[in-house]
Order: sequence, then structure tokens, then C-alpha cells
Amino acid sequence: MRAERLVQIILLLQTHGRLTAGELARRLEVSARTVQRDLDALSAAGFPVYADRGRAGGWSLAADYRTRLTGLSPAETAALFVASTAHVLADLGLDAAAGTAEAKLLATVPAHARRHADLARERVLVDHADWMETREPSPWLPVLQRAVWDDTRVHLTYGSAPHAVAVEPLGLVAKKRSWYLVARKATGEFRTYRVDRIVHADGTDERFERPDAFDLTEHWRHHSDRYFAELRRYPVRLRVRGYAATRLRWARNAVIDAQTAPDDDGWANVSMTFESAYETRVYLLGLAGDVVVLEPADLRDDMRRAATEFLAQN
Repeated sequence: MRAERLVQIILLLQTHGRLTAGELARRLEVSARTVQRDLDALSAAGFPVYADRGRAGGWSLAADYRTRLTGLSPAETAALFVASTAHVLADLGLDAAAGTAEAKLLATVPAHARRHADLARERVLVDHADWMETREPSPWLPVLQRAVWDDTRVHLTYGSAPHAVAVEPLGLVAKKRSWYLVARKATGEFRTYRVDRIVHADGTDERFERPDAFDLTEHWRHHSDRYFAELRRYPVRLRVRGYAATRLRWARNAVIDAQTAPDDDGWANVSMTFESAYETRVYLLGLAGDVVVLEPADLRDDMRRAATEFLAQN
């Protein structure tokens, strides 16, 4: 693992020119102290890595140094050619360019690794769509894409809001088959907008200064964690048996917090957190006699009432 990390450090410095130890640590998902030890080891081994002090400082390679480590291994080649982002590229209008780039890249791959690329394309497909999904890309996605590329403001009308707001688009995120716009409002507040809920978007020529410290990946990770923590707020304790235990893993906007092994009769205890009492009731009623609500008592009573009403009306 350390040898791979040392190679990654060299390649990152060659690609980006200068990076701080903190930036390297974040990209490599290790501590800054670990990166510092790795940089010292590279320097001791004769690699021309240098530290520049000051506010604009960081670590860099000698200007004339170029590594020969950029050749792709068979496994790395296969990873590049797995078809996992076709719909994303199509939505952005980059599918044709991606095909050309793929052909150019494949032409540079050594013959012994090219077969791995062909195998990856022929035998692995990542489909992000849900079953029975029909979806058209938002007509506003090209407007947002240009604004993100050019650092220009956009006037958005979102959801049921009566007026448009001016935002500074910072990035686009594809989550499964949905697009999200991460933007900054005039107040400095960062907001996330689901693109298919945008009613109208007008591009402008008004340029803005992109925040130097903004990192889209890090921002989205924090946003997702916060969203999920706020979403899950209805804890329940259940007893389930058989296939119901598997179906609980499919529940949307819910998470299994703890689960015991099945007893001799096939029943297991499960602790879960759902989004709301209503969502919980709707999902658990579909499991019929394979689930027993232990807690909370009001959910148990609510499910009894719902089942009684259903029987009375059918």
C-alpha cells in the first residue's frame, strides 16, 4: 500500500504542479503526518521533491522532472473502460467526445493491456437506472453546465418559488439518474438544487469569483451526510422472519441500525430508522405476517387501525 501511495504522490505532484501536505492527505485519504513521512522518504530516495514556504507554498517536483510511471497496468486499463457513466456523458453532451477519447486512449495502451480493456467493456456494465424508470434530461441542464464551466451567474426559478433568484453555480452532481446543482446564493449560503425541479433557468454573462477553498467532492459528502442524518428520524424495533429481513434492506430512506441472527423459529430482531411514521407504516404493512412491531407502541396501534380499515373496505 505504501509503495502505491508514493507513486500516487509523484503523479499528483506531476499533474498539479504544487500541492500542500494537507491537500495530498485529503486526496490520498491519509493523515498529513503520513504524507510528510512519505515525502521525506521520497526525498531521501533521490526523488526531486521540494517544499516551498509561505501562503502560496506547498510541495512540488523539480521543473524538468517527468516520471515514467504513467504507463497503465492491465487492471488500471480495465478500470478506465468499465461502462459506468454513459448516461452522465450523454446528459452533458459529451458522449461523442468520450467515444473519440476512448478510442485515442485505447490506441496508446500496450497490446497486453488492451485485451483487459475489451474484456471490461464486454463483460461489466453499471446501470444506474431504477426498474421501470422513464426519464428525460432537464432542458435547463445545458444552461447550468455552461454556467459551471464559465463561472457565470444564473437566474433560477425553483419549485413553487414565485420569483427567480441569482445563484453562482459551483458544480453539477449526478446521483444515480438525477442531477443536482451546487450553487452559492448572494448571501454567501451554499444551496443544492435538484435540476429536474428547476422551473426556469436564465444564463448571464455576469462572472463571479469561485471560492478558492471550495471542493465539490468534499461539499457533496458533507451535504449527503447532513441530509441523511436529518432524513432518518423515526426509530423502530421489529421482529421479522424469512424473506422480510431481506426486503427491509430495500426500504428507501431507511437504514438498519442493528440486526440479530435468526432464532430457531427463523425470527430476528431488527432496529431501524425510517423517515417518518407514515413511511414506516406503509412499508411494514407490505410485509404482512412476517413482521411484528415491538416499538414504538403508537406505530403498532396505527398499523392495527390501518389493517382494520383495509379489511372493512375490501
